[in-house]
Amino acid sequence: MTVTRHPPPSSPGRSLTARPELDVVVRAVTLQDAPARIRYRVGVGELTFSSAISYDSIPAWSDVFGALPARENALRLVSALIAWDAMRFLALGGERLVLPPGLPCDAVVGAAWRRCFLSQFGEWRYRNGIRYRGGAPELVSPTRASAARVSGGGGSARTVGRALLTNGGGKDTLAGMLILDRSGIEYDVYEGYLPVGGDHGLQRRLLDGLRVGAAARPAAVVRVRVRDDFYGRPTSRFADAGVEVRHFGTDFAVGHTANYVGYMPVVLHGGYERVWFNIERSADDPHVRWDGEEISHQWCKSAEYRSLSLRLFAELTGCDWFRGFDSTLGGLYDHTIYRMVATRPDLLRRTHSCNYGKPWCGRCPKCCFCYLMTTAFLGEDYARGLLGVRESLFTDPRNLPVWESLMDASQVAWECVPSHLEVVTAVDQCLARGVDHPVLRRYAPGRATAARLRARFEEVDWSLVPAPIAEAVRDLARGDVRARRPPA
Repeated sequence: MTVTRHPPPSSPGRSLTARPELDVVVRAVTLQDAPARIRYRVGVGELTFSSAISYDSIPAWSDVFGALPARENALRLVSALIAWDAMRFLALGGERLVLPPGLPCDAVVGAAWRRCFLSQFGEWRYRNGIRYRGGAPELVSPTRASAARVSGGGGSARTVGRALLTNGGGKDTLAGMLILDRSGIEYDVYEGYLPVGGDHGLQRRLLDGLRVGAAARPAAVVRVRVRDDFYGRPTSRFADAGVEVRHFGTDFAVGHTANYVGYMPVVLHGGYERVWFNIERSADDPHVRWDGEEISHQWCKSAEYRSLSLRLFAELTGCDWFRGFDSTLGGLYDHTIYRMVATRPDLLRRTHSCNYGKPWCGRCPKCCFCYLMTTAFLGEDYARGLLGVRESLFTDPRNLPVWESLMDASQVAWECVPSHLEVVTAVDQCLARGVDHPVLRRYAPGRATAARLRARFEEVDWSLVPAPIAEAVRDLARGDVRARRPPA
């Protein structure tokens, strides 16, 4: 079941291909109620996996499908839920994802799926040197008689204009809550519990802590749980099956965290007119270029993906009332976001950002970046307290490769962190406030360069700030001491 060999670091553009004879085959799709849950099995060579997405806040699938105008929309939605969730299994080889009989996939949906796969997993392709003979994997739907029993249709194309805010537990979520709160926008909260980053109980406690502390008013909570036996399987099991590619686990975790199709049942059930994400401006910046192709770890957060997903929602559901996936932070770089949340150090203490050892591992690029930025705005004593560490992350020799990946322009951190230029701007801020360590001195920009970079990263692109929140963003971007809450 060999897929390919990892290319030498000096030649990441070397063209290699996945095994064309190996299909990723989806089997045994089951829809369950109380709560609404979708289960399926997938086979990749000799390996078999199971996956389940539970929509804890949706009593039954009839509550979702009843909002659709026609039965065929229900079938197409189920097909897309499986197709997007199962993308990650292509990390193990093959050039085709085969859906079960009865789950349709037309050319429009197939083209969107291929586009999303190439972009969302561009980092994995680049780091492993993966090429596909047809340019992209295929999404295949057998033409045999339907085996699916899905009913729906008759739904009304009306919405009550409600908003949903995603809670990822980090400082971006806190900033988004402050912005919506100050704008007087009421919202429910979406929380997803994933197979990575700790058990679901820990994930819920961490998200609860931020939501309860920061919410200006009680909010309904929409909970989704994703379980599988892919991420928890020992690496040796994959090696025994002949899987030679690297990064097939952590890189593909993003398939869960930013699977916008997976939000669609929630949108239909709740009648949400808009889903607010909290995605910073730098998410649209590519990390590297590979033979003319832009590769970004954060494409799953990009404006392009959000726009594509809005069109896909209309295509899959036949509904025209959803206004889309938007961002509270689209016009802001991290420097402005940290200025916002630094006004509420009491709430910032409730955040976490690590994907490996929640709440903080203290060893990954995200932990180190958050430590740097928090130090720049609130001092290193506060940063140590936030991450729960005694020693400085700047002096721990185990973190030197991480700091190099964040600050050295010849390297890539491959995490949801901004550019090296934004990082070294924060380095200058740390030095200016008296936090002085060799690793900071090594990468510090000159004062004139630092001033120019600071002006760049403090600038707000108002064309990317949605009108309903523009006034709140303008106030909070100045770093007001507290976010003034509108009268109840």
